[in-house]
Amino acid sequence: MLVASKKYSVAEYLEIERRTGEKHEFYNGKLTPMAGGTISHNRIARNILIELGKALASKPELEIFGSDQKVYLPKFNFYLYPDALVIAGRPVQVEEQADAITNPLLIVEVLSKSTKQYDGGLKFIEYKSLPSFREYILLRQDVAEASTMYREEPDVWYSYEVEGLDKELWLRTIDERLPLSAIYNKVEF
Repeated sequence: MLVASKKYSVAEYLEIERRTGEKHEFYNGKLTPMAGGTISHNRIARNILIELGKALASKPELEIFGSDQKVYLPKFNFYLYPDALVIAGRPVQVEEQADAITNPLLIVEVLSKSTKQYDGGLKFIEYKSLPSFREYILLRQDVAEASTMYREEPDVWYSYEVEGLDKELWLRTIDERLPLSAIYNKVEF
């Protein structure tokens, strides 16, 4: 059982996850249990993994991970679980027992009412602390809409939005276009 006021060590956090089988995000000692997603959230997360898999089938230097892959942010001492991510090359792990990587190239988050503000604001700033990080995709659940932030130069980021099932999402870092109709397949608005 988690104690809200307690500050956990990384070792305690990892032991809790191993013992309980439950996922928690770790914020420099504070644990936040990961809530289950809605049907729409799960469909979008599944679809983005499928579409990324198809798009990257001919690019063996890139690898896709789903929502069970932890990402570690050393600057903040945070362990987070994005909905999907792509890395270039081999995973760089902070420590083997944590099973967390530090080299995402592209990160995808499916927005929910409870995470929308954090995912679209402060979490993006936190992810930017990773030198390998180049592109951030936010997918809404209530409408076929994607927001993208991508790094053009070391400290220069651009953003754009695309909306509508007839549109495509251009992932600049991997030079692939994904149809929103596929990303939102079977999602009911």
